Amino acid sequence: MGGVKPTIPDGVAFEILSIPGPHGQQVRIHHFKTKAQSGPSAAVIHFHGGGFITLSADINTQRLAGIVLETGVQVFSVDYRLAPEHPYPAAFNDGCATLAWIHKNASILNVDLARIAILCSPMLDDRTTGDVPGDFKLWDEEDNLTGWTAYLGKPPEGDNVPATAAPARVRDVAGLPPLYLDTSQFDLFVRENLRYVQRFVDAGIEVESHVHPGLPHGFDALLPTHSVTMAYEKNRQRILKKL
Repeated sequence: MGGVKPTIPDGVAFEILSIPGPHGQQVRIHHFKTKAQSGPSAAVIHFHGGGFITLSADINTQRLAGIVLETGVQVFSVDYRLAPEHPYPAAFNDGCATLAWIHKNASILNVDLARIAILCSPMLDDRTTGDVPGDFKLWDEEDNLTGWTAYLGKPPEGDNVPATAAPARVRDVAGLPPLYLDTSQFDLFVRENLRYVQRFVDAGIEVESHVHPGLPHGFDALLPTHSVTMAYEKNRQRILKKL
Protein backbone atom coordinates (compact mmCIF):
# COMPACT_ATOMS: atom_id res chain seq x y z
CA MET A 1 0.00 0.00 0.00
CA GLY A 2 1.12 3.53 -0.67
CA GLY A 3 1.10 6.48 1.67
CA VAL A 4 3.31 7.65 4.52
CA LYS A 5 5.57 5.01 6.01
CA PRO A 6 4.50 4.41 9.63
CA THR A 7 6.86 5.46 12.38
CA ILE A 8 8.12 2.72 14.69
CA PRO A 9 8.73 3.90 18.27
CA ASP A 10 12.37 3.92 19.36
CA GLY A 11 11.74 1.21 21.93
CA VAL A 12 10.33 -1.31 19.44
CA ALA A 13 12.26 -3.64 17.14
CA PHE A 14 10.45 -4.43 13.88
CA GLU A 15 11.30 -6.88 11.13
CA ILE A 16 9.53 -8.63 8.27
CA LEU A 17 10.17 -12.36 8.23
CA SER A 18 9.52 -15.09 5.71
CA ILE A 19 8.84 -18.48 7.27
CA PRO A 20 8.08 -21.93 5.84
CA GLY A 21 4.40 -22.34 5.09
CA PRO A 22 2.13 -25.05 3.76
CA HIS A 23 2.94 -26.89 0.52
CA GLY A 24 6.29 -25.18 0.09
CA GLN A 25 4.79 -21.69 0.31
CA GLN A 26 6.42 -18.92 2.30
CA VAL A 27 4.42 -16.95 4.86
CA ARG A 28 5.33 -13.30 5.47
CA ILE A 29 5.17 -12.16 9.09
CA HIS A 30 5.56 -8.73 10.66
CA HIS A 31 7.40 -9.25 13.94
CA PHE A 32 7.40 -6.67 16.74
CA LYS A 33 9.11 -6.82 20.13
CA THR A 34 10.53 -4.40 22.66
CA LYS A 35 14.23 -3.70 22.39
CA ALA A 36 14.45 -3.97 26.18
CA GLN A 37 13.05 -7.52 26.35
CA SER A 38 15.28 -9.65 28.57
CA GLY A 39 13.28 -12.81 29.30
CA PRO A 40 10.57 -14.92 27.67
CA SER A 41 7.51 -12.85 26.84
CA ALA A 42 3.92 -13.50 25.88
CA ALA A 43 3.22 -13.63 22.15
CA VAL A 44 0.28 -12.43 20.11
CA ILE A 45 -0.50 -13.86 16.69
CA HIS A 46 -2.33 -11.13 14.80
CA PHE A 47 -4.60 -11.36 11.75
CA HIS A 48 -5.54 -8.13 9.96
CA GLY A 49 -9.09 -7.31 8.89
CA GLY A 50 -10.40 -7.00 5.36
CA GLY A 51 -12.90 -9.82 4.98
CA PHE A 52 -10.24 -12.25 3.74
CA ILE A 53 -10.21 -10.42 0.40
CA THR A 54 -8.37 -7.14 0.89
CA LEU A 55 -5.76 -5.21 2.93
CA SER A 56 -2.51 -6.57 4.35
CA ALA A 57 -0.43 -6.72 7.51
CA ASP A 58 1.02 -3.33 6.53
CA ILE A 59 -2.11 -1.47 7.68
CA ASN A 60 -1.54 -2.20 11.37
CA THR A 61 2.16 -1.46 11.75
CA GLN A 62 1.90 1.65 13.89
CA ARG A 63 -0.93 0.32 16.06
CA LEU A 64 0.82 -2.99 16.74
CA ALA A 65 4.08 -1.25 17.55
CA GLY A 66 2.17 0.82 20.09
CA ILE A 67 0.66 -2.30 21.66
CA VAL A 68 4.12 -3.86 22.00
CA LEU A 69 5.56 -0.72 23.56
CA GLU A 70 2.72 -0.48 26.09
CA THR A 71 2.40 -4.17 27.02
CA GLY A 72 5.77 -5.83 26.42
CA VAL A 73 4.26 -8.68 24.40
CA GLN A 74 5.72 -9.81 21.10
CA VAL A 75 3.43 -9.58 18.08
CA PHE A 76 3.58 -11.76 14.99
CA SER A 77 1.22 -10.31 12.37
CA VAL A 78 0.44 -12.82 9.62
CA ASP A 79 0.34 -11.41 6.09
CA TYR A 80 -1.89 -14.30 5.06
CA ARG A 81 -2.86 -15.11 1.48
CA LEU A 82 -6.07 -13.48 0.28
CA ALA A 83 -9.14 -14.85 -1.47
CA PRO A 84 -10.41 -15.34 -4.11
CA GLU A 85 -6.98 -16.26 -5.48
CA HIS A 86 -6.31 -18.24 -2.30
CA PRO A 87 -9.58 -19.51 -0.78
CA TYR A 88 -9.98 -21.40 2.48
CA PRO A 89 -7.97 -23.00 3.98
CA ALA A 90 -5.08 -20.81 2.75
CA ALA A 91 -5.34 -18.06 5.38
CA PHE A 92 -6.08 -20.60 8.12
CA ASN A 93 -3.08 -22.70 7.10
CA ASP A 94 -0.83 -19.62 7.06
CA GLY A 95 -1.89 -18.92 10.64
CA CYS A 96 -1.27 -22.53 11.70
CA ALA A 97 2.16 -22.43 10.07
CA THR A 98 2.96 -19.29 12.06
CA LEU A 99 1.93 -20.91 15.34
CA ALA A 100 3.96 -24.04 14.54
CA TRP A 101 7.01 -21.92 13.65
CA ILE A 102 6.75 -19.99 16.92
CA HIS A 103 6.57 -23.26 18.86
CA LYS A 104 9.59 -24.65 17.02
CA ASN A 105 11.66 -21.50 17.56
CA ALA A 106 10.38 -20.38 20.96
CA SER A 107 13.77 -20.45 22.65
CA ILE A 108 15.35 -18.36 19.90
CA LEU A 109 12.42 -15.94 19.79
CA ASN A 110 12.29 -15.74 23.60
CA VAL A 111 8.57 -16.60 23.64
CA ASP A 112 6.78 -18.16 26.62
CA LEU A 113 4.67 -20.88 24.99
CA ALA A 114 2.22 -20.87 27.91
CA ARG A 115 1.24 -17.30 27.02
CA ILE A 116 0.08 -17.09 23.40
CA ALA A 117 -3.01 -15.18 22.30
CA ILE A 118 -4.81 -14.52 19.03
CA LEU A 119 -5.71 -10.95 18.07
CA CYS A 120 -7.92 -10.43 15.04
CA SER A 121 -10.89 -8.68 13.45
CA PRO A 122 -13.04 -11.78 13.11
CA MET A 123 -15.73 -12.78 10.66
CA LEU A 124 -17.36 -15.46 12.78
CA ASP A 125 -20.44 -16.61 10.91
CA ASP A 126 -20.95 -17.11 7.17
CA ARG A 127 -24.73 -17.19 7.77
CA THR A 128 -24.95 -13.57 8.92
CA THR A 129 -27.41 -11.40 7.00
CA GLY A 130 -29.13 -8.12 7.73
CA ASP A 131 -28.54 -4.48 7.20
CA VAL A 132 -27.06 -1.45 8.88
CA PRO A 133 -28.25 2.19 8.77
CA GLY A 134 -27.45 3.96 5.50
CA ASP A 135 -24.76 6.22 6.94
CA PHE A 136 -22.83 3.27 8.38
CA LYS A 137 -22.50 0.91 5.42
CA LEU A 138 -18.77 0.39 5.63
CA TRP A 139 -19.31 -3.37 5.46
CA ASP A 140 -22.84 -4.43 4.54
CA GLU A 141 -24.64 -7.66 3.67
CA GLU A 142 -23.46 -7.56 0.06
CA ASP A 143 -19.84 -7.06 1.14
CA ASN A 144 -20.21 -9.92 3.59
CA LEU A 145 -21.55 -12.27 0.93
CA THR A 146 -18.72 -11.25 -1.39
CA GLY A 147 -16.11 -11.94 1.28
CA TRP A 148 -17.48 -15.28 2.36
CA THR A 149 -18.07 -16.48 -1.21
CA ALA A 150 -14.49 -15.61 -2.13
CA TYR A 151 -13.07 -17.20 1.01
CA LEU A 152 -15.11 -20.40 0.88
CA GLY A 153 -14.83 -20.69 -2.91
CA LYS A 154 -18.63 -20.85 -3.21
CA PRO A 155 -21.65 -19.04 -1.77
CA PRO A 156 -22.14 -19.92 1.91
CA GLU A 157 -25.00 -22.38 2.27
CA GLY A 158 -25.89 -25.57 4.07
CA ASP A 159 -24.17 -27.04 7.09
CA ASN A 160 -20.92 -28.16 5.52
CA VAL A 161 -18.86 -25.07 6.39
CA PRO A 162 -16.10 -26.09 8.84
CA ALA A 163 -15.58 -24.27 12.12
CA THR A 164 -11.98 -23.60 11.11
CA ALA A 165 -13.43 -21.36 8.40
CA ALA A 166 -16.34 -19.88 10.36
CA PRO A 167 -15.76 -20.11 14.14
CA ALA A 168 -19.46 -19.69 14.93
CA ARG A 169 -19.94 -23.13 13.40
CA VAL A 170 -18.05 -24.83 16.24
CA ARG A 171 -20.38 -27.30 17.93
CA ASP A 172 -19.03 -26.92 21.44
CA VAL A 173 -16.92 -24.07 22.84
CA ALA A 174 -16.07 -25.96 26.03
CA GLY A 175 -12.34 -26.02 26.60
CA LEU A 176 -11.63 -22.93 24.53
CA PRO A 177 -9.49 -20.17 26.12
CA PRO A 178 -10.87 -16.90 27.54
CA LEU A 179 -12.40 -14.49 25.05
CA TYR A 180 -12.22 -10.72 24.72
CA LEU A 181 -14.41 -9.21 22.00
CA ASP A 182 -15.18 -5.62 20.99
CA THR A 183 -17.97 -4.68 18.62
CA SER A 184 -20.01 -1.61 17.74
CA GLN A 185 -23.74 -0.96 17.66
CA PHE A 186 -24.03 -0.22 13.94
CA ASP A 187 -21.85 -3.07 12.76
CA LEU A 188 -23.23 -5.89 10.63
CA PHE A 189 -21.28 -8.27 12.90
CA VAL A 190 -22.77 -7.11 16.21
CA ARG A 191 -25.37 -9.89 16.47
CA GLU A 192 -23.04 -12.72 15.47
CA ASN A 193 -20.49 -11.39 17.95
CA LEU A 194 -23.00 -11.28 20.79
CA ARG A 195 -24.26 -14.77 19.99
CA TYR A 196 -20.68 -16.04 20.11
CA VAL A 197 -20.04 -14.29 23.43
CA GLN A 198 -23.22 -15.81 24.89
CA ARG A 199 -21.97 -19.30 24.09
CA PHE A 200 -18.83 -18.63 26.12
CA VAL A 201 -20.93 -17.29 28.99
CA ASP A 202 -23.11 -20.40 28.90
CA ALA A 203 -20.02 -22.66 28.91
CA GLY A 204 -18.58 -20.89 31.95
CA ILE A 205 -15.55 -19.57 30.06
CA GLU A 206 -14.05 -16.25 31.13
CA VAL A 207 -15.26 -13.58 28.71
CA GLU A 208 -15.23 -9.80 28.43
CA SER A 209 -17.16 -7.96 25.74
CA HIS A 210 -17.95 -4.35 24.86
CA VAL A 211 -20.56 -2.91 22.49
CA HIS A 212 -19.65 0.66 21.58
CA PRO A 213 -22.91 2.61 21.16
CA GLY A 214 -23.69 4.68 18.09
CA LEU A 215 -20.57 3.63 16.19
CA PRO A 216 -20.07 1.74 12.91
CA HIS A 217 -17.84 -1.10 11.79
CA GLY A 218 -14.24 0.07 11.68
CA PHE A 219 -14.78 3.06 13.95
CA ASP A 220 -11.27 2.72 15.36
CA ALA A 221 -9.74 3.26 11.90
CA LEU A 222 -12.16 6.08 11.02
CA LEU A 223 -11.75 7.91 14.33
CA PRO A 224 -8.28 6.99 15.64
CA THR A 225 -8.05 9.93 18.05
CA HIS A 226 -11.63 9.78 19.36
CA SER A 227 -11.99 9.20 23.09
CA VAL A 228 -13.94 5.97 22.48
CA THR A 229 -11.15 4.62 20.26
CA MET A 230 -8.54 5.57 22.84
CA ALA A 231 -10.52 3.73 25.54
CA TYR A 232 -10.89 0.74 23.20
CA GLU A 233 -7.12 0.61 22.70
CA LYS A 234 -6.47 0.90 26.43
CA ASN A 235 -8.86 -1.98 27.11
CA ARG A 236 -7.04 -4.24 24.64
CA GLN A 237 -3.69 -3.29 26.14
CA ARG A 238 -5.04 -4.06 29.62
CA ILE A 239 -6.07 -7.55 28.50
CA LEU A 240 -2.74 -8.23 26.81
CA LYS A 241 -0.81 -7.14 29.88
CA LYS A 242 -2.54 -9.96 31.76
CA LEU A 243 -1.07 -12.64 29.49
